[in-house]
Amino acid sequence: ALMAGLLTVSASAQGLIRDAEIERTLRMLSKPVFRGAGVSPGSVKLYLIGDRSLNAFVAGGRNIFLYSGLISRLDKPEQLQAVLAHELGHINGGHLARRGIEARQATGALALGILLAIAAGVAGSPDASAAIASGTGSMLQRGFLAYTRGEEASADQAGLTYLERAGINPHGFVEVLEIFRGQEALAAGRIDPFARTHPMSADRILLAERRVAASPYRDRRTPARLAYWYGRMRAKLDGFLDRPERTLRTLKPGADDEFSLIRQAVALHRLPDPDGALRAVDRLLAKRPRDAYYHELKGQILFESGRVPEAIAAYRRAVRLAPGESLIRASLAEALLSLDRPKANAEALRLLKKATAADEGNARALRSLAVAWARAGNEGMAALATAERFALERRFHDMTIHARRAAQMLPRGSPGWLKAQDIILMGERLEKG
Repeated sequence: ALMAGLLTVSASAQGLIRDAEIERTLRMLSKPVFRGAGVSPGSVKLYLIGDRSLNAFVAGGRNIFLYSGLISRLDKPEQLQAVLAHELGHINGGHLARRGIEARQATGALALGILLAIAAGVAGSPDASAAIASGTGSMLQRGFLAYTRGEEASADQAGLTYLERAGINPHGFVEVLEIFRGQEALAAGRIDPFARTHPMSADRILLAERRVAASPYRDRRTPARLAYWYGRMRAKLDGFLDRPERTLRTLKPGADDEFSLIRQAVALHRLPDPDGALRAVDRLLAKRPRDAYYHELKGQILFESGRVPEAIAAYRRAVRLAPGESLIRASLAEALLSLDRPKANAEALRLLKKATAADEGNARALRSLAVAWARAGNEGMAALATAERFALERRFHDMTIHARRAAQMLPRGSPGWLKAQDIILMGERLEKG
């Protein structure tokens, strides 16, 4: 469910958005671009940050950070694909690698700082999270990630080549450049980070326009399926990240299209008006009764409204319809754990073992897994799950403490014991620097 990993911190802080539907849409969008760039999709990680800024950047190696504000501003999927292609141009061009060790460490620290802020928020430390995020934001303001104009032009040309190889209409690339050219007219304090770190020039737009004019795909229409899922993603993000009162004011009276109903359902849920939200979701399900993500949304609304048995039923339906979605599986497990009944706890444990095996980076699921193991009477595995969560959150001292506790309680030579030993060794190496 959306917001499962989003931080409850101040609006200036950055939080990671984890949502099964949104991640599926981003994979759908990025796959052809990665293919055009000659990059394996598994070798580049995409992170979506809940922040109103218009921003995207590469940091810490092959990590691309996208801001929700950027997606809200870009109304065509080809525009977001253009941003991804441009950032892949920086990666393949080695623009960060050529900066020397100091700049590489700075970008690595920025990536780590954002992930630390995310982890601190998930761990329930909003003040620490806001402080970390503020520090990482100042790195952007100081231009640690600023590229030269030559690097920007190189990334543009590479990105346009990737789009052409993928058969994507490149006109969105020019549209994105025009958006950020408009940023340069703003006062310094109002310019979004992307405009600061990606210097614009008239030549860049002119060269891009020439490439677009020569492209055999310049008149290609947006695939209907891609436009549909991109629209759903934007509607969901708008519903969760805009003020609900504003969202409801902008909806046309009596609007019955899916995008409007998504915004309405989420905004009403956040007011809160759970009954109104559920009526909107039921209208969505009447249109698409086998849509796993609408059942998941219904489960989230029910669960966060305290209607746990009904939420479990909705989540079960979603899992049956999308059995490969580990985030939905983890949400069902969390709802089951809230009942704190032996049978529900046992089922939650089974679900969480599968969910965390498929998605090792889900700190929230690891927290739930520790609870499930503890209720099953296996304190050793509970300590191991906690150690793994602390590893994700970069709380290395706590990680080592819990890994040692796990090693003491688990059978010597067992898979859990061996994993605990690996974590202990990692902690010792980190302590030595």
